[in-house]
Amino acid sequence: MQTPLERYRKINGNTLKVIACVFMFIDHLTAGIILPVTRAGLYKGYITFDNLKLIYQILRGVGRQAFPIFCFLLVEGFIHTKSRLRYALSLLIFGIISEPFFDLTFYGRNESFSLDIISALKANAEYLPKHCNVYFTLFLGLLVMWGLEGAFSLSKKFDIPVFVSAIPAAASVIPGVLVANALHTDYHGWGIALIAVLYILRSIEPANILGGYLSICSYSTEYLSLPGFILLLFYNKKRGRKLGRLKYLFYAFYPVHIMAIYIARCLFFPGPGL
Repeated sequence: MQTPLERYRKINGNTLKVIACVFMFIDHLTAGIILPVTRAGLYKGYITFDNLKLIYQILRGVGRQAFPIFCFLLVEGFIHTKSRLRYALSLLIFGIISEPFFDLTFYGRNESFSLDIISALKANAEYLPKHCNVYFTLFLGLLVMWGLEGAFSLSKKFDIPVFVSAIPAAASVIPGVLVANALHTDYHGWGIALIAVLYILRSIEPANILGGYLSICSYSTEYLSLPGFILLLFYNKKRGRKLGRLKYLFYAFYPVHIMAIYIARCLFFPGPGL
């Protein structure tokens, strides 16, 4: 017999990806244009600074919904993928591809309004190594889940008590958190903690959603991500249409849309830099 909530679970995995991409685009468009253009004094429109600040805050709040959805889908992907190694390598490769434009778009200072990408990268050499994009967070999160799976398998094999099995589990999560903090990946160790919680509680609904939200809501403005977590309650546990190699379009969307935002900023707001 279906529960009342199950009757409304109509959203499949592909739909969640599209929704997350829309939220992410709104967030990045705001962070990649409104903030740097205003900071550089290049905005000459009629909207007052206070109103522009309010618009910025609202749109960034909307964008907060994307990350929990991507983390949830990462857990689903880890569980159902045919090749975890290929999955991990895909995240790592697209993370490397995305990094130059990610750095320039969100953390560039000198010449960050220049279409001369090589010169802009050189001019920002001191700033760019201090940040890593969200693909590296997801990559580390996948490795943590892999470690957790091994820890739980050993505990089950040797009939180790739950409280004792927490030790090898922590040995899987803590290094991931520390590496994410050291590399300054998006969402830092908080993102790794969220992925770990969603994985550990994946079979306990809605505790996985509540636990995931509580694990990250104290980081920055992530308390605004509650609607994104609520949306996950309507996931129907189905992937949706099999995309084959077209699935890499979702991977490519991240670097492509960031590159487009950077180029648009350079074209519409040419300036000397931040």
